[in-house]
Amino acid sequence: MPFRYFVRIRTLTATCKPHGQNPKAKRKNNVTLYLYQCKLLLHPANIRPCKPPETQHNLISHPMVSHSSQKQRWAPTLTLLLLGFVWGSSFILMKWGLFASDGSPLFPPLELAAMRIAIAGIALLPVSLTHWKKLSRPQWLWVSFIGLVGSFVPAVLFATAQTELPSAMAGMLNALSPIWTLLIGFALFGLSVKRNQLLGIGTGFIGTIWLIQAQGSVHTHTSEGVEPILIPSLLLVIATVCYGISVNITREKLRKLSSPVIASCSLGLAAMPASAIVINGDIPHLIVSHPDGLQGLIAVGILGALGTAGALVLFNQLIAWTSAVTAASVTYIIPIFAAFWGWWDGELLHAQHLAAGLCILLGVWLTNRKNKK
Repeated sequence: MPFRYFVRIRTLTATCKPHGQNPKAKRKNNVTLYLYQCKLLLHPANIRPCKPPETQHNLISHPMVSHSSQKQRWAPTLTLLLLGFVWGSSFILMKWGLFASDGSPLFPPLELAAMRIAIAGIALLPVSLTHWKKLSRPQWLWVSFIGLVGSFVPAVLFATAQTELPSAMAGMLNALSPIWTLLIGFALFGLSVKRNQLLGIGTGFIGTIWLIQAQGSVHTHTSEGVEPILIPSLLLVIATVCYGISVNITREKLRKLSSPVIASCSLGLAAMPASAIVINGDIPHLIVSHPDGLQGLIAVGILGALGTAGALVLFNQLIAWTSAVTAASVTYIIPIFAAFWGWWDGELLHAQHLAAGLCILLGVWLTNRKNKK
């Protein structure tokens, strides 16, 4: 038998061992490869150096398997764009729920946020009921905390802030979430921060201040400057802080639970007080009596069912297809759709808004960028 074939077989023996096998399966695989070598030695005519015995490891890279997977390479990209569209449209949907067609107030911010969470919790109720009894008492406490801090409070803050701020600006400031996730992870959970990430944090905050100043120059021409929109802008920043806390708590305290279980159960718990707020509020009366009540109900319904519950399903599917890092790149797409919807709805956007938004996105990119080794 030529020496090159034997060397090829020994190489296959080293590379075809599946990772993470138990000792019995590993021995069985080695025996199979050994018998295959013996067969080649006894029957040189059957030598096929390019076709080793198929194992669990090399089946993944088998030509037939890769050929079928190539047909679905478009699916993650399409899902990423769809997710950016859905989340980017959430801000204009909030605006349509907050204001009537003539610009007058429609739904109160607190009740709109409560109805959004209630609809999302109801939409994911089948998932939460399936996993309801699988959570331990400590997990229930953390899931309740995430439902409050990661869902309900940000929804209220965003709805309140958008009574004074355009939806496009809200979408741009929402891009601060990954930066706060890194800062909170560093401050509370000992997460290491690299030099490029510190640069990204500084760049993101510079873009935030720039964006607030740009909106202040558009919002008012009085001597008050940015004061009329300063508090609403801070509310949006606090909302992104809540998102950062929620992500870190999920990663540190609930890593044994899947994302659908965490999201459905947390929204299900948050939907209970949210439903009470909606029932005892003015929204049921406004839906019936106000001329734009039905329009507001449809906007908030889409916001809760698709913008919250549906987007969660897309996000988890995207992570399953790719990785958490790839899925997090949706952060760069959301402001684009938010700015488009704001422009389409007649909001005033100037070059400073776009430049400040790009500055924030640059900070997010630097924060998520990995150092080259």
